[in-house]
Amino acid sequence: MVVKSKKINFILLSALFLTIIYYFLGTKFFLAAFIGISGLLLVIYDIKIGLFASAFLYPFVPDALGLIMLLSMGFFVLLRAALYKEKFTVGARTVPIAIFAFIIVFSTITSIDPSGSIRDLALNAAGISFLFAMTNSIKTKGELNAFISTLLLSALVVALLGVMQYFTGVEMRPEWLDTENNTDIAVRVYSVFFNPNILAEYLVLITPIAVGITWHTKSMKKKFLFAASTGILLICIVMTLSRGGWVGIALAALAFVLLVDRRLLLLGVPIILGGLAVLPQKVVDRITSIGSTVDTSNLYRIKIWQITKEVIRDNLVAGVGFGYMPFKETFEKYIRTMPIYHAHNTYLEIAAEIGIVGFIFFMLLLLATLKYDYTNLVKSEDKYFKYLGAGLFASIIGIMGHGLVEHFLYIPRIIFTFWIVLGIIFTAIKIEKIEREKEFTEKSTETIEENKTEREAITE
Repeated sequence: MVVKSKKINFILLSALFLTIIYYFLGTKFFLAAFIGISGLLLVIYDIKIGLFASAFLYPFVPDALGLIMLLSMGFFVLLRAALYKEKFTVGARTVPIAIFAFIIVFSTITSIDPSGSIRDLALNAAGISFLFAMTNSIKTKGELNAFISTLLLSALVVALLGVMQYFTGVEMRPEWLDTENNTDIAVRVYSVFFNPNILAEYLVLITPIAVGITWHTKSMKKKFLFAASTGILLICIVMTLSRGGWVGIALAALAFVLLVDRRLLLLGVPIILGGLAVLPQKVVDRITSIGSTVDTSNLYRIKIWQITKEVIRDNLVAGVGFGYMPFKETFEKYIRTMPIYHAHNTYLEIAAEIGIVGFIFFMLLLLATLKYDYTNLVKSEDKYFKYLGAGLFASIIGIMGHGLVEHFLYIPRIIFTFWIVLGIIFTAIKIEKIEREKEFTEKSTETIEENKTEREAITE
């Protein structure tokens, strides 16, 4: 009765609020408020509506709206707990996340520019909030699979937009390419991410998950659809011409093969040779330039890394403060002719921002997540969790590889994607455990019933 009363009060207040909006601000604001309140009511009714909608929409909406959507999901879990007396849990395996969260909060407070650190703290808080909402709201294999399918559908739309750009043409910014050594490259696609390297980071995180789902799917019709979608994601990665993205996806592929079937390594050589034979020459040239010492993009990164090491050395324990703004301000004190935003290396950037202690716990977060994924999902007897776990493991390996030449915790949408992938891992682990215990209980019950039947037969 109390819950019902709260619902009625909320609806009455909403109606009153909408009436005031319409009377004073007009139809446009009324419609916006109506859509917002309707969405709020739907999420309160079933938070999975908000989770699924956020997973699909966040690549396409403004970063501020994406922040609000993801951050609010954790709030709604707590709100539902208050309204419906639902329980929420914080698993023991999330301890590395909690430690990392504490470190970035502390680093924000002690930052040389706390206001600049707030931006990155809020973005990561939104990602962690969404992870918390996922682990407490998605409770069955079916719901998890539906969430992942929604995420992959969104990624397919992103990739299709990128492929279209390759044929329609898009503006090329000069800093995206060494034009002296790549005169035949006219297009690098970026879809909705405004930068091809950022699009590549997104695809490196998502594509291995698509591979894992494709690998598990038994229906030939569904397998064809998933395989075709995965192929589009891979084509889009190629079209970004992001060498870091290619290295990341190659490492992800290697990790997936090692986890699923090592015999597939025998196909590696012919696939590579065949790929080099059919790929456009400009793509082959980009691949061969990965370690080039004359490529201006490579030299630019090396110079940044050298200066970043000096920043780390001078701020070894606590760092300069969480987020790109404190790093940027500090970096430009060392050299004023290189106005950069990040170190183009996640590990150097993290060490510079939050110090050596923070860096150690960041690495522990990544390694612990890989360990939990491997021991609980990849080793699962359930093929769905096994192949999904292999895809998720490969996703983390891929982005860690890409992180050698880019900072993947810089752009809001990649920060969100990173935490969503971790959210899938921890949610899948929780569901796999429930499914395993349920199966064990059912088998135990069957055994007891069989023994009981045998005893009754003997007695008779």
